[in-house]
Amino acid sequence: MKKLIFTFCLLVFTSYFVEAQNKRIAGTIKEADTGLPIVGASVSVVGTKSSSSSGFDGDYSLEAKEGDIHLFNYIGFKTIRVKVTGTTVNVKMDTETSALNEVVVMGSTIRTTRKEMGNAVTTIKSSDLVKAQPTGFSSALQGKIAGAQITQNSGDPSGGFSIKLRGTSSILGASDPLYVIDGVVISNSSANVTNPEIGGSTNLVIGQNRTADINPNDIESIEVLNGGAAAAIYGSRAANGVVIITTKKGKTGEASYTFSTNLVVNSLRKKLDTNLVNKQFVIPAANGALFPITGSPASATTVPVHRGLNQAGVPQGLVNMDTRLMDVTRYDYQDDIFTTGVGTDTYFSVNGGDTKTKYFASVGYLVNNGIVKNTDFKRLGLNLKVQNKISEKLSASFGVNYVTSRSEDKPDGNVFYSPMNSATINNNVYNLNNRRDANGNLLAVDPGRVNPLSVIETFDFGQQTDRIIADVQLNYKPFKNFNADFIVGLDNFNQKGFGFIPRFPYAPVNIGTFPDGFVSETDNKVYQLNNDLNLRYVWNINKDFTATTYGGYNVQFYRDKLFSVQGRDLKPFIENINAANTIIGGAAGSAETNYNLWGVYLQETLGYKNKLFVTAAIRQDASTIFAADVRNQIYPKISGSYVLSSEKFMENSKVSTARLRASWGESGNLTAIGAYSRFTNYSTGNLFGQTSFTLAGNSRGNLGLIPERNVSFEVGADLGFFNDRLTISGTYYRADIKDLLLRVQSAPSTGATSSIENLGEMTNKGVEFTVKGLVVKSEDFNVEVYGNMSRNRNEVTKLNQPFFLLDSNPAGAPVAVQLNRPIGTYFGSYYARNPDGSLLLQPNGLPQTERGNTATRQPQRNSSGQPFGDVLTKEIGDPNPDFIYAFGTNINYKKWGVSVLFDGVSGGDIFDADYRTRQGTGAGQLVAKELNGELPRGYIYSIYAIEEFRVVDGSYLKLREVSVNYSFGKVNNFFEDFTVNLSGRNLYSWDRFTSYDPEVNSGGQSAVARYNFGTIPIPRTIALALKFKF
Repeated sequence: MKKLIFTFCLLVFTSYFVEAQNKRIAGTIKEADTGLPIVGASVSVVGTKSSSSSGFDGDYSLEAKEGDIHLFNYIGFKTIRVKVTGTTVNVKMDTETSALNEVVVMGSTIRTTRKEMGNAVTTIKSSDLVKAQPTGFSSALQGKIAGAQITQNSGDPSGGFSIKLRGTSSILGASDPLYVIDGVVISNSSANVTNPEIGGSTNLVIGQNRTADINPNDIESIEVLNGGAAAAIYGSRAANGVVIITTKKGKTGEASYTFSTNLVVNSLRKKLDTNLVNKQFVIPAANGALFPITGSPASATTVPVHRGLNQAGVPQGLVNMDTRLMDVTRYDYQDDIFTTGVGTDTYFSVNGGDTKTKYFASVGYLVNNGIVKNTDFKRLGLNLKVQNKISEKLSASFGVNYVTSRSEDKPDGNVFYSPMNSATINNNVYNLNNRRDANGNLLAVDPGRVNPLSVIETFDFGQQTDRIIADVQLNYKPFKNFNADFIVGLDNFNQKGFGFIPRFPYAPVNIGTFPDGFVSETDNKVYQLNNDLNLRYVWNINKDFTATTYGGYNVQFYRDKLFSVQGRDLKPFIENINAANTIIGGAAGSAETNYNLWGVYLQETLGYKNKLFVTAAIRQDASTIFAADVRNQIYPKISGSYVLSSEKFMENSKVSTARLRASWGESGNLTAIGAYSRFTNYSTGNLFGQTSFTLAGNSRGNLGLIPERNVSFEVGADLGFFNDRLTISGTYYRADIKDLLLRVQSAPSTGATSSIENLGEMTNKGVEFTVKGLVVKSEDFNVEVYGNMSRNRNEVTKLNQPFFLLDSNPAGAPVAVQLNRPIGTYFGSYYARNPDGSLLLQPNGLPQTERGNTATRQPQRNSSGQPFGDVLTKEIGDPNPDFIYAFGTNINYKKWGVSVLFDGVSGGDIFDADYRTRQGTGAGQLVAKELNGELPRGYIYSIYAIEEFRVVDGSYLKLREVSVNYSFGKVNNFFEDFTVNLSGRNLYSWDRFTSYDPEVNSGGQSAVARYNFGTIPIPRTIALALKFKF
């Protein structure tokens, strides 16, 4: 018994003694030069699991013993160590002397300091991505990258985005950059699985692209490498630049949690001015639809209208138009199509660990309801990252991100049965809500047209996507200054698309809109695996010279399989492919793509006194897309960086940072052709009862095709003033794309109509500027302003012919390729004009198309000074912007924060097919003027076929983001921080666009086609968010 009592007392005493050794250490962390508190700085006790982070007021606390070493670190500040000598430890952290010391990601696991790099790199931190609560990754980047034209092509909740870095780089292929997430090369394809019936053009790339799967809340930082020279390490995959995404990882210390939720409200930003003049021109019922361009039999109340004189002087397109008016009631169909969409975005994450194992896990659930009735996008994401230090020499990490999403869509443009187009192609003289029979079935509107409410209420289109992005990485450090990184990355997803149009309960409906119903099912499976090995060795030659050697290999396997079937003439009560009595000929089929690519590289960086750096690299790539004897390609690179501010003569200068940089390099492009485009493919048929073979697509193969080659050069400077409170960066670049792949016409003797050849050349050149200034910096008040501007000039410098039109598109936009002109210009019919530029009118006061000799392209005039001959064409517009720009501010006052971002495009024309259609059917403002007598009768008819009439200015300045937040700081012992955020996106646009939004593009993610034909406008979004850390 005495022993038991003695043991108990000993345990109590020991426990008390140990407890006495540990104590709660508290303090504040502030900036040394301003005294401002540092929020989120990491504090840890060296050699233990004890750690913490500073709150809003810079305060922290944690358990430690006397004599322990505290480690304080925060991005942008110098790391410091402090020995514990009491219960209070206050520290002041010095900022890094220059942003040039910032570490940036160059490759899958290759990191270097900014000052060593010879090319422009943009870094975006997590806090800057999510200020305005974006629902998608691409929207979060808008306005934040100099030289990047980031376009939201559709306002659909799952609509696609395009990102161009330094212009268009291919005619047949895409111009999107390469995307890499934590070392995994991912696919950003835009397989059209919801509307497979829309096709037939190689320059129409519509559908949801896969950046929609990325949750911005999971991102730690993004590096954007603009030029091909910067991307030489990726070889043939990165001619269009690289977007490197680093996701959040675990941190040493006790588990910390983040929970955020927001309420999102989407609304139509701008309503079009609709013709609400309650008058209509008299049109005989036998003539069909009540369109203002519909002719009537000649009578005393009609006037003749034509569209110009042919070579013989005969009026073309002559019709008689009635001038009488009748009373009607007009309606605004926008109220029937659009709604206010309400959604939520909820996110929860946990991270923690010790010195050996760290972890990060998150779950996010997004519901985004669209502004078109009955459309939405839902996304569930699960993310896990684990890092383990196996030994002092070996560490490993594992990551997996599972995403499942579902979208409920409507056909998004390019067809007359989309919500937008179905409203546009009907005269607005029908009360849609009252046009129902006794059973509630919708009734017809204009003859042959779809009632817009049929699309809203009965059409069902969408897709289900399941995706896994996973990686396993090993890092081995066998001896000092050497490390090896081994990566296996997987990107695997499956898209299941569906489409359903029921039989229309009214007739007639145009055959092209499936009056007997339509159904489609499409399945797209993509499997992509990459394996990388990166080696790095740093040799400190002496006190002045260092040499850093990189080497490694990359292997990538790509597989996809697409199956699609479409049918019509539907059975009742069934909404899948089993409902089809007729499978649409040629629409059922499958396609499979398999290719591999691999490469090896070697890179050497020589540094002198930590101020002068020269880098040289070489890479060899090969791909099974190209024939064995031409598939091996060599891509060199060389760059230099000189930190001028490190020189002694700069010590007393007001210039705190000065760096000059230059780079040159080559890279390739694999996106211009498919995996089997070099082969001559055959289709089977029947000829006189015997099996026959014909050329698939009438195209002949070419085994000698090689990748397009991008030769890039850039020079730039980075300057900082007043201890880097003002920074300016500028870059001039030039990229020459050689061996451009073009589809050319073949001689009839070859048995084919076309083939693909390496015949063209193209150049992009331009400038980029970025400026940032900390205008006010004090303990309670900070004001930062920033801006960027870029100007790109594209020119086709070599073609096998002076001019050709690209494939047709649903809008009829005449997209052309011309020698010595930018890519994608519009080449079509135009107005006849007087020498002073004013319109040359017909005797009845109506405009007319220019006519003349098509062989010489010269206009002709008759004795009355009127144009005659054939319709002439010329360049009527250029969709390439003059320059793009963005500017904004971040303001912090005590616990308040305000951020504002504007971005814009100056110049750049758009082919607006919707604008013309609204005038032709009766809902446009030109119709109102013709009805009121402000324009002569027949005005719209006279200009309806002139393609220049549809080309409008696409310039805009948008209030892209506004965010206001308030941080309550530490609320109690449970909540470390609580923040409320009110934000808005796409709030206002200053533009002269004739339709909803000059940013959208019905050509989707096409590299060259840009036009507007029924695409859903981008909504105005307001979000209220709550964020807790505990």
